[in-house]
Amino acid sequence: MSRTIKNVAIAGASGNVGARVLDALLELKFNVTVLSRSPKPFPAAARVQVVDYTSVESLSAAMAGQDAVIDTTFSPELDTPLRLIDAAAKAGVHRFITSDFGLDPEIPGVHDMPVFGRKKASYEAVKKQAADNRLTYTVVACGAFLDWGLSTGFVGLNFEEKTAFLFGDGNNVVPWTTLDDVGKATANVLLHPQETLNRPVYVHSVFMSQTQLFDAAKEILGNEGWTASYNDMEALLQKALADLKSGNITDSTFVVQIQYCLATKALAHPWARDDNSLVGLEEWNGKRVKELIQTIAQKAA
Repeated sequence: MSRTIKNVAIAGASGNVGARVLDALLELKFNVTVLSRSPKPFPAAARVQVVDYTSVESLSAAMAGQDAVIDTTFSPELDTPLRLIDAAAKAGVHRFITSDFGLDPEIPGVHDMPVFGRKKASYEAVKKQAADNRLTYTVVACGAFLDWGLSTGFVGLNFEEKTAFLFGDGNNVVPWTTLDDVGKATANVLLHPQETLNRPVYVHSVFMSQTQLFDAAKEILGNEGWTASYNDMEALLQKALADLKSGNITDSTFVVQIQYCLATKALAHPWARDDNSLVGLEEWNGKRVKELIQTIAQKAA
């Protein structure tokens, strides 16, 4: 059922992940169509197709002749990814890459988190289409975004204020992947359609604990002046779930759920199966991680 993939459509190409995937696809000389809600500037090598994301018919028409569709949209609602999957199957697309880009979807407890409801629905939908022989799929499991997490404070480190918000004891080792590496891995999946057929592909830039990232930051920025807190992630999770149920929803309602997963070895740990070599990624060393921290800290200063 495998075939050469040349024509690729991408949804969400202006986002953090999508922009990197688009660049990597163009570098590999795929024929790329950007599915856009409105006319926007994209690299000249990409064809832009304006579509109605609320219409399976509009999406399916835009996907005609495409060998693969990559979903990099990140809106919280469920309809968009499900509509994209339906449209791809209707258009006869061979390979669909879901907008998961996270932890191992094969671990039930991961997709049981409300924050991952969208990913769970997409995974179940694409597996059903594959079971019916309407398309094939790949999920890119990359853990947490390393550079984005350091830049936004999601990792728990604030370089300006020298504070560290540690998830539990901070010692759980998990996969971290930069956005550029995610883009490269996703594009390279399409060069290996048989090896990546109907399964998660497991990639990483580095396996590190939050404490190891904190130690690296102290080496770069100096040991003095840091304040660290060790947080009961179970208690924070239960509060987040209660807030979600009551409608008292903030950004932290969802962030805490992901941070809880990263603190919990059963939900987040180094991949048993590693696909870095298949999709052309090299594991980072500690020096490179410190250089990234230094670059991000300088920008934050």
